[in-house]
Amino acid sequence: MKYKYKLKNNVVVQTNIFPTAPCLVQGYVFLDTDGKLFIYQGYAWDGATCAIDFKCTKLGVLVHDALYQLIRESNLSEHWRPGSDKELRKLITCNLIADIYYVAVRTFGKYFVRLPAILR
Repeated sequence: MKYKYKLKNNVVVQTNIFPTAPCLVQGYVFLDTDGKLFIYQGYAWDGATCAIDFKCTKLGVLVHDALYQLIRESNLSEHWRPGSDKELRKLITCNLIADIYYVAVRTFGKYFVRLPAILR
C-alpha cells in the first residue's frame, strides 16, 4: 500500500480509549491503559480514506488510523471502534467537516477496520 503521509515527529494524544492492557504496533503506535496514545516518528498513513484531506483533519485522521490499525491487528478490542470514531470527531478542528467525517466513519468504518492494508 502506498501511504500519503509519514510522521516526522512523535505525536502524543490523550484519548478516551482505555484498554485493559497496553496495545502496540511495534515501533509505531503505543496505547497505554490510561488512554495516552503515542504515535512515533516514521508512522505512515493514507490520510482520510475515500475523502479529501484538509489541514484541520490531519491530526484526527492520524489518530483514527492508528487506533483502527490497533483494532485491525487485534491489539485493541473492536469494542473501542465507536470511541475511536469519537476521537476523530474530537480532533478535527473544523466542526462541519468533523460532523461529516464522523457520520462517514460510523456508517462505513466497520468495513475498513477489518480490511487488510492491501485492500484499503
